Amino acid sequence: MRKYLLTIGTFLMAICFTNELIAQRYLTEVFPSYQVTTNIKYGENVSVFPGPTPAMIDLMCDVYEPAGIPDPVTHRPLIIMMHTGSYLPAVLNQTPTGSRNDSSTVEICKRFAKRGYVVANMDYRLGWVPTGSTLDIRRGTLLNAVYRSIQDAKACVRYFRADAAGANTFKLDSNMFIIGGQGTGGYVAINYIALDKPSEITLPKFLSSTTEPTYGFVAGQPYVNQSLLGDFDGYGGVPQLNNPNNSPGHSNEVQFAFNLGGALGDSSWLEAGDAPTVALHVLGDPFAPYGNGTVYVPGNPPQIVVDVSGSGAFIPIANALGNNDCFKNAGFTDPFTLQANTLNGGEEGLYPFATSPPVQAGPWEWFDSATVVFIAVNVFQMTPAQGTQIYTNALLTNPDMSKTKAMAYIDTIMGYLNPRIVYCLNLPTGITELNTQQAELKIKPNPVERNQTLQISTSKGAIKSVEWYDLLGKRILYFEQVNDAEIKINTAGLSGGTYLLKVMTDSGVFTEKILIQ
Repeated sequence: MRKYLLTIGTFLMAICFTNELIAQRYLTEVFPSYQVTTNIKYGENVSVFPGPTPAMIDLMCDVYEPAGIPDPVTHRPLIIMMHTGSYLPAVLNQTPTGSRNDSSTVEICKRFAKRGYVVANMDYRLGWVPTGSTLDIRRGTLLNAVYRSIQDAKACVRYFRADAAGANTFKLDSNMFIIGGQGTGGYVAINYIALDKPSEITLPKFLSSTTEPTYGFVAGQPYVNQSLLGDFDGYGGVPQLNNPNNSPGHSNEVQFAFNLGGALGDSSWLEAGDAPTVALHVLGDPFAPYGNGTVYVPGNPPQIVVDVSGSGAFIPIANALGNNDCFKNAGFTDPFTLQANTLNGGEEGLYPFATSPPVQAGPWEWFDSATVVFIAVNVFQMTPAQGTQIYTNALLTNPDMSKTKAMAYIDTIMGYLNPRIVYCLNLPTGITELNTQQAELKIKPNPVERNQTLQISTSKGAIKSVEWYDLLGKRILYFEQVNDAEIKINTAGLSGGTYLLKVMTDSGVFTEKILIQ
């Protein structure tokens, strides 16, 4: 499997060679670092968790931005990112993940920010009854949780669009908003763009078969009662269950969506004109079916919750409707696309992961036993043995879990997803604002004789890293954490020919053509 988790050098070389750039904004990490502003309140609303009485809570997010060098772009795309967790906090949900501080969620936000995006890593309201004694309780409380999280995501979009129309604190382009998530967050992102009509929540599977006064369910009526919870945008409802005042009057529209292992409530919700969508999904995901299937609550035996449409079912429909036309015929030939096409039946925008063993969930995630046990004991008053068991159970669906494995999967996610975002939104990838004169960068001699030493120096700031690529896009040398005004590279062992050198400094990212004679 790992042989397919490739760097994006080959693809970038193909599309960038005309201007001899390797580093391109939004496609590669052109910024040496990121900065994060934590605990930004984007709204407030009524939560049923932790209960027993619904109560108003703050809705929070962290904002990641590119850093390390000046950013000349003043109108930047925004990504709304949502974590996984099955609508309960990490550990309490019997898994190690479930917050915006999850290792993989933070890593994905960092990767986007270093490419030049602004990222809002948002929390959303939690709470449902996975141990409910009846199907109606399990299904109904879960569907209500999904509904509330969609309202929260829309409140988050409106918050940043309101800011963009005013102070524009984060230098956003309000016409370039992207929503995405992993696991549960992937469910939210896909349902966000498709669920928009009251009739769509009156399908038979979304109607209660019994009356459950404790949860407000009435036989024959939708589990989601919009007269109580408000409409899809979060307006209306009753004050005890919904706050309609989260940045009202601003658009909820997003221009792109992506899903990492989520599913759509029903494929009939998709319509022509819905936002273009990319999905990456493990073929044997036990929690979100790749095709049409059933969501189960883990247990012995597992409990049925609801039938849904996974990535392998809804992406072909999105393609047939024309929603992905902005990238469907782009003709990508990079290694990520070629690998995806061996499994996706030619459906653009769909990356199936074939894992070994085949049943896996969230291979882009990693976690450690000490943290799981600490949270179990100190937050939820469990025993150390219970915390250890939660960690052990998580390995059943991610048996070779490691940070190295997760990073490789995130490489693939970035390599497949970002070119399609760039293509659809027509994002300007050039970094022509930066040049060697700005950094007073000197590379000599050039041409260089084989086995001769190449000297790279700057009189402004310091060199952060140096990468050396051949013309196939393969990185053959990498020097990181240089943190000096000069570096010398011995070219011994390199064949004669043309190469491209990427140098990251305090002033920016620069590329130069190097000829070895």
